[in-house]
Amino acid sequence: MSEAALNALASRLVDMTLSKTRYDLWDLQWYTESPFWRRTNMRYSREYKTIPDYEIADAKHGMTLENIVNESALLIGTLDQCRKTADPKEQQRADYLWEHMKHLNLRSRMLLGEKLSFDQMTDGLYCLVAPAYDYSRFDAILEELNQALPGAGTVQQKIRNFRGLLAIPPQNLLKVIETSTQVFHDISVKKMHVTGNSMPRVRVKELPNKDMVFLSILFGYDYNHLEYERNFNLLYPWTVDKVMEYVGHEMEPGHLTYFEKRLQTMIDTCWPEMSIVSQFSSSNSFGEGAARHAISMSFDNSVEKQTDFEREIIFKNAGIDLTLSELMPLWHRYCEIAGYGRLEVSRNLWDNTWTEEQGAAFLEQYAFADAGCGPELVRSMKNEDDGHYVAHDYSRDIVRAYFHSVTEDVDEQWHLYEKLYCSHMSMRGIVDQTYRPL
Repeated sequence: MSEAALNALASRLVDMTLSKTRYDLWDLQWYTESPFWRRTNMRYSREYKTIPDYEIADAKHGMTLENIVNESALLIGTLDQCRKTADPKEQQRADYLWEHMKHLNLRSRMLLGEKLSFDQMTDGLYCLVAPAYDYSRFDAILEELNQALPGAGTVQQKIRNFRGLLAIPPQNLLKVIETSTQVFHDISVKKMHVTGNSMPRVRVKELPNKDMVFLSILFGYDYNHLEYERNFNLLYPWTVDKVMEYVGHEMEPGHLTYFEKRLQTMIDTCWPEMSIVSQFSSSNSFGEGAARHAISMSFDNSVEKQTDFEREIIFKNAGIDLTLSELMPLWHRYCEIAGYGRLEVSRNLWDNTWTEEQGAAFLEQYAFADAGCGPELVRSMKNEDDGHYVAHDYSRDIVRAYFHSVTEDVDEQWHLYEKLYCSHMSMRGIVDQTYRPL
């Protein structure tokens, strides 16, 4: 098949994805509407809009969900034939378009009311199925924490108290965010061929409620320059681990670097599909998992080096007791296991095997929610994107295992990371560790 034909199919994927956002408001992670873009109006707010990045109303034309389902089903068949006849240099791209057209079709059917099991949903949207979790790991981490954390009382009380000890005082948050952002930016410039002028501007302010972690504003971009601002919420309960997640994962070398590399790839190749990242797709689940693994790579996959960074940059600037940094490796393991705890709750609620009360009790039992706060956390989880903890936490572990299966050399992992960001990645190929970018 000619490149022009694949470009036409890719353009329809982009057009229908934009149309679907009329019915699926959280779906659009990133969209490059032109090779070079500058904000031409001031229609944004630092207070109430969630991601005021784009004015794309003209692109959201009058396709209904039924239209999208019907056309995407037809194009899935066309792309299936393309995959069978593609020459080697086209194969990965044809596979990618076919897989993402299937994500679009399934998500549209879900919006029309089609019911799926949790595993069917995550397989269809992210090419990931999280296996049954060993619940003994929840008990084991509680025992470790009970032995290691300071203070008296139950282990749940010790966890709550320790979380409080890791809290960033609001008056110190800006300095902590600025210094952490600078370190991660410098690493990105060194390891990812990112130019020095794309570091996001950071601000802190009180947003409308504590559940809004940050608001982002895109002012413009060109080939190797993003003009981006991120406003961090002073009302959010910031802790050391949350700073690591929302700086390294959400900005550089995580999501913002991913978006920049896809922009460059779109310009270099003219592939329309590189202009967009849909929330409900395997390109996003890869992006989430890879961004989290990049935090570890930033410190040469060394727990000791990461702990040194947290102590010198976050603890000191936050005014937190430096001796507590020694517990951060254990605390990070607990945070990772907590993600799997929330995954289990979301799976069992989705499949109607647990009630909301059972889910809340489970979260409180393992201190994933403070005593009495389990019902509130369950309610907030129901408002998250479907399959959130599979596409984030399980994906992180799949991507981590994939990188280590390819190479243990950290510099080579960075090289692979950059190539993957620019590639037609296959999440199934990452799961079975067979995929290699061209």
